[in-house]
Amino acid sequence: MRSTFKILFYVKKGSEKPNGNLPLMCRLTVDGEVKQFSCKMDVPPRLWDVKNGRATGKSLEAQKINAAVDRIRVDVNRHYQELMRSDGYVTAAKLKDAYLGIGVKQETLVKLFEQHNVEFAKKVGHSRTKGTYSRYCTVCNHIKAFLQHTYRRTDIPLKELNLTFINDFEYFLRTEKSCRTNTVWGYLLG
Repeated sequence: MRSTFKILFYVKKGSEKPNGNLPLMCRLTVDGEVKQFSCKMDVPPRLWDVKNGRATGKSLEAQKINAAVDRIRVDVNRHYQELMRSDGYVTAAKLKDAYLGIGVKQETLVKLFEQHNVEFAKKVGHSRTKGTYSRYCTVCNHIKAFLQHTYRRTDIPLKELNLTFINDFEYFLRTEKSCRTNTVWGYLLG
């Protein structure tokens, strides 16, 4: 179900900064529900065009403000589309939280792999073998070492996994871990 959705940018009058600028705000309206948030930037009142919700003129400052407005608009629209695709509906509160990154639980590869191994360990001796469990632990350790070596990170969100990640991991297994082809494929295909 499609919902009515609007984004409005405005300057917050009555909240003047010492330099005379006003805070730039964004108002999201979804099906009549309104939520707003600060864009974390100040705008000189003389540059703000209330009707168009943008800075006027071609000055560097106006261009910077308009680029920020456009970037926020694109990000909010992207989050709106993602929420519609994943949940089938959007509220102004959900959209604001998604844009601001509030309450968004990101699944990560190492965390998920470790959870898998804990569950798998419970099945060893019943429907799974210790050898398979041992291989899963080895792969998990190789992934941790790969993330540290290649990305200087301890974990990575699942949404960042792509073909490059897989190719880089395969290269890491062959070069850094000296794994042969059958071992690499065993690790990659599980």
